[in-house]
Amino acid sequence: MLSTSVAAGTMIFCEGDVADCAYLIEDGWVEIFVNRDGEHQALARLGPGEVFGELGVIDNSLRSASAIAVKPTQMITVNAERIRQTIATADPFFAELMLKLVGRFRQVQNAMIDGTGGISTCLISDLGEGDPQLQRERDIADSIIHGEILPFLQPIVDLRDGKVLGFEALARGQSERLGILQPFSFLPLAKRTGLIRRIDLSMADHALGLCAAFGKGPDAPFVSVNISAWHLRNNTLQDTLRRMLAQHSLPASRVCVEITETVLLDDIAAAETLVSDLRSLGVKVALDDFGSGFSSLSLLARVPVDIIKIDRSLVEGIQDSPRRRAIMEAIVSLARSLDTQVIAEGVQNASMVEVMLEIGCTMGQGYHFSAPDAADAIMTRWHAAR
Repeated sequence: MLSTSVAAGTMIFCEGDVADCAYLIEDGWVEIFVNRDGEHQALARLGPGEVFGELGVIDNSLRSASAIAVKPTQMITVNAERIRQTIATADPFFAELMLKLVGRFRQVQNAMIDGTGGISTCLISDLGEGDPQLQRERDIADSIIHGEILPFLQPIVDLRDGKVLGFEALARGQSERLGILQPFSFLPLAKRTGLIRRIDLSMADHALGLCAAFGKGPDAPFVSVNISAWHLRNNTLQDTLRRMLAQHSLPASRVCVEITETVLLDDIAAAETLVSDLRSLGVKVALDDFGSGFSSLSLLARVPVDIIKIDRSLVEGIQDSPRRRAIMEAIVSLARSLDTQVIAEGVQNASMVEVMLEIGCTMGQGYHFSAPDAADAIMTRWHAAR
């Protein structure tokens, strides 16, 4: 995938062109239009998070309309062959469904162009106008584009003495229109549209800046950031983090990148390369939500990580469940043999801390210590305690 910038008035493709790629809009606006009998006929005006140019790619046809940037626009370009290979290797039902949907959409598009459908005066992007859910999604996309997704910090502590070792940066929205947004409000949309990449990089930049602001020295905390599957398909994360580390004058050893089992399983070969690149940079890598999937052990065999974060589903109720305790003991023992650190997620009370220490797990995070809080509040408490 390639990120491209185009100026306002730039023709991106023309009707009749070969469909050699599709586009995801990161910022700006693009108009889809046709010229009929010398008249310009707009079909859609698309903004951040929306995809265009995909129809010809999927059904291997020439472009049925033209596309022009109506303001300076940033786009991710995805090669047509890559898209077709993905569809070809998918479940046959999925591939057939995609072709059927494209065919039906083309029928609607043709009806709009020639007026036979009775909706020639409507824009495609207006068909859902007035839908509260659609409007909310547009508001959320705008919030992401305008940098209103910010890090809240949750401490990662030494269970033996409660000392704060680091902080996980967790995405929260702070919008003037929408108020505080929890991850379930914006992450599904962000993942669906590709805006998750923007969130990942913005969160990492904010988090590294905060980490530097905590100061230097042996007691300075590390910061942990989460990344999505998008970075498996885009080999730029290592260089981007290198630039951010230099910008914030921060040693790589104070940064941890968290990757979930699900992300790693999306493309195990790409995941091996990504983890290797990050570790060669000096950044620690954590396998997040360990135990929530079905391939945890096989992942450890192929993808060496520095930290295992045990999913809260295994930690919850451990003080009352010998079976859960036995599983945790096995994980901690395995991690020790692999020279890998362990962090228990979802630590809710003192009795859970006691059990964790008994089985040899010395790091944890959870509401027993602190809920995720705004970065400025965490920073104030940190410096006040020094």
